[in-house]
Amino acid sequence: MDNPDSHIEIKLGIPEELRHQAAIICYEGFRSQMELLVGSQQKGIALLEQSLDLELALMALQQGRLVGFVGLQYENRPFFRFKRSHFTQELGFLRGLLVYLLFNLFATQILPQEMFINVIVVDTSVRGKGIGTSLLQSVFEITQQNQFHAVVLDVTDTNPDARRLYERLGF
Repeated sequence: MDNPDSHIEIKLGIPEELRHQAAIICYEGFRSQMELLVGSQQKGIALLEQSLDLELALMALQQGRLVGFVGLQYENRPFFRFKRSHFTQELGFLRGLLVYLLFNLFATQILPQEMFINVIVVDTSVRGKGIGTSLLQSVFEITQQNQFHAVVLDVTDTNPDARRLYERLGF
């Protein structure tokens, strides 16, 4: 799963030592939504860091540096494993409970044999260089290899660049 044109290497899973960096990239990808819900970058990154299931990711490396990833959900295994206790610990009981409920309110239910993309994020410093495309193409390969029937994702209208990428790739 290498992309020789841009020297991007795609690998299954994210090593534990890159957990914090993955949380930072994810936070930056959804900064406006995260700031609205959790208030501070530090708390948002901490919540994400505690919630990522690194085994359910495809990561993009450029010269050994994590530059993006896709978080996958399939067979009742979500990429984000949000726990109420994480939210109440970071945000206090009432606010933490409310934000936890909001995060889970938007949890997507998928059918058996569907591969759901929980998140796809690319470091802001390397966007527009084909990394998102390489990640999605790798998702398609894994979907075929594991005989899933469909790849599903949700996108918000706040990210027109992402929407164009998804439409270009057939979503």
